[in-house]
Amino acid sequence: MTGWRKLLETAVSPLDRGVRGLQVTGYRPPDKDAYRPARTAAVLVPFLDLPVPELVLTRRADHLPQHAGQVSFPGGSADDNDDTAVQTALREAEEEIGLPPSAARPIGFLDRMDTISDYRVLPVVALVTQPVEWVLDEREVAEVFTVPVPVVLDPKRYHTRHVERHGRHYTIYSMRWEGHIIWGATAAMLMNLISRIESVNEHGHPGFSRAAE
Repeated sequence: MTGWRKLLETAVSPLDRGVRGLQVTGYRPPDKDAYRPARTAAVLVPFLDLPVPELVLTRRADHLPQHAGQVSFPGGSADDNDDTAVQTALREAEEEIGLPPSAARPIGFLDRMDTISDYRVLPVVALVTQPVEWVLDEREVAEVFTVPVPVVLDPKRYHTRHVERHGRHYTIYSMRWEGHIIWGATAAMLMNLISRIESVNEHGHPGFSRAAE
C-alpha cells in the first residue's frame, strides 16, 4: 500500500497551525447555541506504519462510570504537567496502552468534538513508527485491537442513523469489526478524517482504495 502516509499527512490539520480554524462538532445542549464544555481532553489517533497500515483502538474497561465497554481512542484530560494537547494525547496513550512517546510521530489534528459527557476533545493523529508491545492499564482499558486502514477509512462500511434529542438533530455513525462496534464520538472522528480524505482526493490524490491495489 503506497501513498497512504502522504494522503494522511495532507488530510489532517498541521500541528503548527494549532487549533485555530478547526471546526467544533458534536453534542449541543438544548437551548444553548453558544456552548463550551467545562473540560478539555485530547485523544491519540494512532496508525501503525506497516505495509498495510492499521488503526489502533481500545475497548474501555467494563467497570468505568462513563462509556464503559465502548470502543475509543487512548486519551483523556490534560494534567498540570501538559503544555500542549499533543503532550496530553501522548501521555495518556503511554499510560493506557504502553505506547512510548518516542514510538509515535504526531502529524496533525482532526476537528474538535464536544461530547455529552461535557468534554471538548481534540484528536491528535500520529504515525507509530516502531514495533510496540501493548501494556494495558486494566483500570481503564480492557483490550487493544487494530483495524486495517482500507477497512476503517472506507465510508461504505459505516451505518448512519439520524436521531433527535431535545429538538436537535444528530447523525450517529457506526461500523462493526470482528465483534467490536465502533460508534459515537470515535466513529464521528473517523468520519471527519474520511471527509477530509475525500476532499483531498477531489484534488487528484489516488487515495486509500487505489493505494491498496
